[in-house]
Amino acid sequence: MRAAISVINMKGGVGKTTIATLLCRRLAQSLKVLAIDLDPQANMSQALMGEDGYRRFLDDNSPSVVEVFKGYQPPSSAPSPTPLDATEVARAIRRSRNGELRIIPSRFDFSNNLRVASTADEQALARFIANGFHDIDIVIIDCAPTESVLTRAAYHASRHILVPVRPEYFATIGFPLLHRSLEDFRGSNPGHDIDVLGVVINDAFYDGGNQGGPERIRAMAEIEGEAAKHHWRIFDNQIPFSRGFPKMMRGDHSWLGNATMFYNFARELRHSLSEEGYLS
Repeated sequence: MRAAISVINMKGGVGKTTIATLLCRRLAQSLKVLAIDLDPQANMSQALMGEDGYRRFLDDNSPSVVEVFKGYQPPSSAPSPTPLDATEVARAIRRSRNGELRIIPSRFDFSNNLRVASTADEQALARFIANGFHDIDIVIIDCAPTESVLTRAAYHASRHILVPVRPEYFATIGFPLLHRSLEDFRGSNPGHDIDVLGVVINDAFYDGGNQGGPERIRAMAEIEGEAAKHHWRIFDNQIPFSRGFPKMMRGDHSWLGNATMFYNFARELRHSLSEEGYLS
């Protein structure tokens, strides 16, 4: 059974793109993974496709998530609009005997395209996934940290939400915004089950010693209190500070230090999905 997760927090700078990208890389070692970049900055696309691969994608005017929302491929190499082919839109990143990673990339003009299209269909992405990717085990969607049609499109395409957070000042400012956003979506879509799978602590700025100091301790208490208020679990495995993460983002595993602790979180997340019956 397919699992679909949106990685989102209504606060920026929490490491959601790094977490989404590394989850895609790790899970694709044994699962068929579809990554979807819904962030107009396109950082996930660049990380997974590499600088050269992303440049070729732009130069070739290849279909992206922009065309998924449009519902067709505009005339470019073809003399007229053409239907979207899921195998062309989702670009292969890596294939192995046991796993596979594909991505529906974003483009820098994504937000502008949607801004001028006041009637953008927020269900277009969900339909595209449902119709074209029956072989995928897990879908991971990287989201922008703002409420928009992109947020609701991610909700329509997801069963679960993963919330990254950094234990710092104003750490929980996005929690009530996300809770209210999800409640509004559930109210408008009573037949759609969507829940927060969990909150993951991303200690990107904590380099050990004294438990991170009093500010981190205070922030952790706020995170735990706010998560409990909304009945959101907090994953046991936290993501530590490590200079190995930029290398992992590039796909370089030559020396990672304690960045390998990310694998513990990925394993816990997969176990949670398995317990709920969404992954074997």
